[in-house]
Amino acid sequence: MNIDHLQFISEERIFMNEPVLFSIKIPGILQTINGKNIEKKDINKFIIPSSITKLGYRCFNGCISLTSINIPSSINEIEDECFDECSSLISINIPSSITKLGDWCFNACSSLTSINIPSSIKSFGDGCFYKCGCEDELKKNERIP
Repeated sequence: MNIDHLQFISEERIFMNEPVLFSIKIPGILQTINGKNIEKKDINKFIIPSSITKLGYRCFNGCISLTSINIPSSINEIEDECFDECSSLISINIPSSITKLGDWCFNACSSLTSINIPSSIKSFGDGCFYKCGCEDELKKNERIP
């Protein structure tokens, strides 16, 4: 699905249980993906344009088919529970533009085995990687509580 001319995504869910929606490409004029917008169980690919600067509270919560996502360096904030319960998420690359990961942001990402955590991150929220599949990788990083 390609959404042209979209400028804002509201606090309400806009993609919820659409029957044949597997991939979403957001236009480059959007700046923020607000909370709980993408509650789509079957979505496995989401393209974030470089115009986005913030991933809001619970914006990908429960996207159980999402396997990977590329976060552009334009993102400076990943809020609480952003990827909570994305149980199929295998890998994620966090850009060095991010300095803080919100509470429970990768909670229950049980398939997550590859995660790049840049030295720019100074603050890890409570339960940030709770029930995450990358415990061995996280134990090697002394900065993670």
